[in-house]
Amino acid sequence: MKYLDFMIDFFENKGVKSVFAYPGEQILPIYRALHENSKINCIDVKHEQASAHAADGYFRITNEVGICLATAGPGATNLTTGIATAFKDSSSVLALTGRCSTNYIEKNYFQEIPMDFLNFEKGYFVENPDSKYLINSYNESYNLKKPISVNIPADIYNQDVNELETDFKNKNTESLETAVSTIKKHKNAKNPVLLLGQGIYGNLKYSEILEINEILKKLQIPILTTYPARGVVDENFENAYAMVGRRGSLNSNKLILKSDAVFSIGASLSYNTLPESIRDKILYNVIPLNLGINSTNDIKTIVNTFNENVSSGHVKPSGQNLSRNEFKFGDYSTKIHEILENLPKDTIITTDAGNHTVFVSLLKKCVAPRNIISSHSMGTMGFGLPASIGVKFGCNDYNINREVVSISGDGGFQMNIQELGTVAENNLKILIVVMKNNHLNMFGKINTPDFNKIADAYGIENVYIQNSDEIGENVAYFLKKSIPYVMVVECENEKLPKPFI
Repeated sequence: MKYLDFMIDFFENKGVKSVFAYPGEQILPIYRALHENSKINCIDVKHEQASAHAADGYFRITNEVGICLATAGPGATNLTTGIATAFKDSSSVLALTGRCSTNYIEKNYFQEIPMDFLNFEKGYFVENPDSKYLINSYNESYNLKKPISVNIPADIYNQDVNELETDFKNKNTESLETAVSTIKKHKNAKNPVLLLGQGIYGNLKYSEILEINEILKKLQIPILTTYPARGVVDENFENAYAMVGRRGSLNSNKLILKSDAVFSIGASLSYNTLPESIRDKILYNVIPLNLGINSTNDIKTIVNTFNENVSSGHVKPSGQNLSRNEFKFGDYSTKIHEILENLPKDTIITTDAGNHTVFVSLLKKCVAPRNIISSHSMGTMGFGLPASIGVKFGCNDYNINREVVSISGDGGFQMNIQELGTVAENNLKILIVVMKNNHLNMFGKINTPDFNKIADAYGIENVYIQNSDEIGENVAYFLKKSIPYVMVVECENEKLPKPFI
């Protein structure tokens, strides 16, 4: 079997449904094979960075490896920001990149450069047609929840594959029994809380991830989440104190400061979750439960162990608002609020970095996993639109019946605006919102183009909104249709509220 045939067979046997690609000379064999001789849907994006963000978005909603494909040289360098974003946010992304034939490597050949810049977590150079490179890289990405790169020279595709034993080894994680033992050792905690990061999703299927909500509702101690884990338990639930950290709620941050035992599952404890102002006060009380989640039974066991051994001394304040911190609404935040109020509660919202991200986070009460998908740790402008494309294909592939909305600022939207072409060509039902205030937050003013004319050029229906009372009817119009819709919302610049920490 030729290496190219092995690659296609491998991905099909793994159940891969979609790959995000941009064509080029050094990946032409696999690009053509995906399009012509495969059951896999090869989606052509308009820029390689977008392919990485789309693969990232695909993973975040499906919990399956997202795959992107780019050629050598500039194709691979264009992936860098997307792969870095996936690395910082612990997303399973497999980046397949081309390379010139092996006899030209490290010589001054066309587009030939060292390629280890994509190895943020780990990468493979396929120096011979051994099966282990692809098998190991896919397994590592899936299990480690990190991006892995695979660099394939052009002459490898037509060589006979060598099927060798794999050498993949998973990271050491505490066993479930060890986690149970750790909980029991802290049964005398007076003010315990459970802090959940997105690692709680483990290797669960999407349908299993939805079950976590009901399991956690049986927990008798308060639940806090990091930003990417919001919605794992419905924030309307009386024992859910929502997000902590730089943009967390006042009550959540007060609660974690008072806790003498912060049990943590799947949280990286970044500076967004534990900012400098409170970090040292909390870290010494953190008790990590580093178990790998492979079934919902693992979570049930943890919940039962807590309930049998650890009691809560907390009293829930009455009448607290978990959906937002109290602040005076301006024009920008009012319009964000109006958009959110008119969408189904379980809508998947992707954002860039900027004012819109902060207001969406503050004003959205999350009721389902991945209610908000953002570039949390990298703050990547240009993430939202291509991520929404990956999310939408993930929803289509796995029958996830949720609306998809991309909300961007006018600065970030321009960074991957070309992906309107991908949306249009695939007739993806995505509501694409552009908050037009002609500002980059506090950094200064910008001049923006006529986004509606650009949407027209791509053949996408669109509307320009000046007043907040126009928003509801236009959101309703989108929900009734099965087409993409661009909604440009003119808004005044507005200062962000200070963090409640």
